[in-house]
Amino acid sequence: MAISAAGVGSGLDVGSILNQLMAVERQPLSRLQEQQKSYQSKLSAFGQLQSAMSKLQDAATALTKSSTFSATTASAGDTKAFTVSSTASAQTGSYNIEVSQLARAQRTATSATTAPDLSGGGSIDITLGTGTPKTVNLAAGGTLQDLRDAINAADAGVSAQIVNNGTVNQLVISSKETGAASAFKLEGFGGLSEFSFDPAAPAGDMVSVQQAKDAKLSIDGLAITRSSNTVSDAIEGVTLTLAKPTESETTMTVARNDETAKKAIDDFAKAYNELNSLIRSQTSYNAETKKAGTLNGDTGVRSIQSQLRGVFANPISGLSGATMLSDAGISIRTDGSMSVDSTKLASALADPSKKIAELFAGNGTVDGFAKTLETRIKDMLATDGLLTSRTDGINRTIKSFDSRIEAFELRLEKVQARYSAQFTALDAAMSSMSTTSAYLTQQLANL
Repeated sequence: MAISAAGVGSGLDVGSILNQLMAVERQPLSRLQEQQKSYQSKLSAFGQLQSAMSKLQDAATALTKSSTFSATTASAGDTKAFTVSSTASAQTGSYNIEVSQLARAQRTATSATTAPDLSGGGSIDITLGTGTPKTVNLAAGGTLQDLRDAINAADAGVSAQIVNNGTVNQLVISSKETGAASAFKLEGFGGLSEFSFDPAAPAGDMVSVQQAKDAKLSIDGLAITRSSNTVSDAIEGVTLTLAKPTESETTMTVARNDETAKKAIDDFAKAYNELNSLIRSQTSYNAETKKAGTLNGDTGVRSIQSQLRGVFANPISGLSGATMLSDAGISIRTDGSMSVDSTKLASALADPSKKIAELFAGNGTVDGFAKTLETRIKDMLATDGLLTSRTDGINRTIKSFDSRIEAFELRLEKVQARYSAQFTALDAAMSSMSTTSAYLTQQLANL
């Protein structure tokens, strides 16, 4: 088979000529790819825009919740005796608290000097409160560890552990819950008869380490009894965690906590400013460098920007308190960003007549600023919303470029094949002509 390479016969740099010709042919393809790349950049920019809008929507949602503006904080006069926490449902005010007794779990143990004899085996009935006894069995020759494990597996409302006091191993049996109702009775049979124990009349080899007791306290002079040291149902919205008895009455205070609202408003302003900054950056145009932002001139972005700014353009009619953001120390700068005057905001939150919660959430009849913004963004981000419609259109355009680019690349392959065939033929013709010329030259020389 003959081996040929374009340009060998003619001496032409066919490879270079082909590359230059194809570079010219590829110029329209490069323009298509650049156009597609610009739409991909727009899609990415809209993705950033969607993320920033979702963040602003979440921040607006936080301002529509009543708990944001009704948060409370509670403090205890004697934190060594008890700690306290409160929720939005707690009423502000002061309470006199006196703790006289903590809730305790019953704890019973075997002798501190003599190890129990388990060689004969037997059974123990465990009765928790007024419940039905549960039986624990131990085979003859069983160990103290075996008895401990059997008690723990019985689901009798008690737990067992082994403690070495330095002289002997003691089996300690404890109620799983505190309170007088969690007291338990033990009745041993057979070789475990020495494990019998009645908290009402302690006797025998088992000893009482701790009695089951209810917590006792008074709130503003009212006697309160609970089975647990965590008391969350005595004062609405307030949870007391008892740690030790008090020496006398001590004060517990529930006060307004405007820090939650302040933080929510600061977060809202931050999210709004991030979105505003993103829109300004993506739609900018630098006259000196003649460089435009990715979404410069995009009608969809201009519509989003206009709708968001329109939310704050006018006072809200129908509110009995504050009607403008400025009433809460919030202003919109000339560049569209939001500014919060913390001093004015604190003053407005402390003034009940301002009804700052309604300014953001509304009053049930009209929507506040945050509620209106939340709804507007939700509509824009919906499957049939403005943002989705715009990104769907961009995606369709990108896909159309894919098919156009694919078709153009197939055309280029054919063009390159045609050029290659033409130059191969030209090379062969020029090679033949060169051979003929050499032959004629030789024949003329012989004449």
